[in-house]
Amino acid sequence: MKEIKIKVYSKLDNIEENNEFLAIKNDNVIKYIDFSNNKFTVNIEKNIIEKENTDYLFTLKFNDNIIEIYAKKLDKIFYKEIKTLMCSSSKKRYFVKYLLIDENIINEYYVNF
Repeated sequence: MKEIKIKVYSKLDNIEENNEFLAIKNDNVIKYIDFSNNKFTVNIEKNIIEKENTDYLFTLKFNDNIIEIYAKKLDKIFYKEIKTLMCSSSKKRYFVKYLLIDENIINEYYVNF
């Protein structure tokens, strides 16, 4: 386990962000906290991204083409269908591009480490 600097680019719901964060990397898993206090876990090997805040836990499962949304206060899980358009990783980068089927919006997420 080591501390690293990562660069994260995201285009979610047509809003682009490009930020740098301090993260913890352990094998193929990167964990960091963004500026909105969301906790992120990026599992490169399993193609899963988790985003957790005080109200929700979003689990994006790109191999299964699904987003699980756990509403903590309701103690319920909701599912949203996605279509993974591209998912790739290299020694220093992880990239995913997916379509939110209900909204017909393409989202992108890169992390360089």
